[in-house]
Amino acid sequence: MSATTIVGIDPGATGAIAMIQPMVEVWDMPATPHDLATLMRTFDANTTRVYVEKQWARPTDGKTIAFTLGQGYGEIVGVLATLGVAFHLVAPATWKRALGVTEKADSRRKAQELYPTASLSRVKDHGRAEALLIAEWGRRHG
Repeated sequence: MSATTIVGIDPGATGAIAMIQPMVEVWDMPATPHDLATLMRTFDANTTRVYVEKQWARPTDGKTIAFTLGQGYGEIVGVLATLGVAFHLVAPATWKRALGVTEKADSRRKAQELYPTASLSRVKDHGRAEALLIAEWGRRHG
């Protein structure tokens, strides 16, 4: 029996993808759906659990932001569905509350605490940190 691979996805232009089992690895969000599909094909769909942060536009979001957010989120969901990769949606408040984070800086700190070997040295690595924490939430609750 193969070991389960846990993948977390933080959607968005500054988002990322993280794998925490069998080893820890993080990637910045691929630039195109094709690049995302290429990365996702490296995982065995039968032994991989994928957790995607649920996204929605807020009433205060501008039209451009809402459109961009929806487009990126839709591309992720579409690529996963096309590849036959089962995935679970998790609300930001759910995983953040469970892991005790409220701010992006908290996410980086908590991810570094849980995964000290992960590449999170840049301030802009909050997307990588959040992808790791989404995967960690999935590992604990999946």
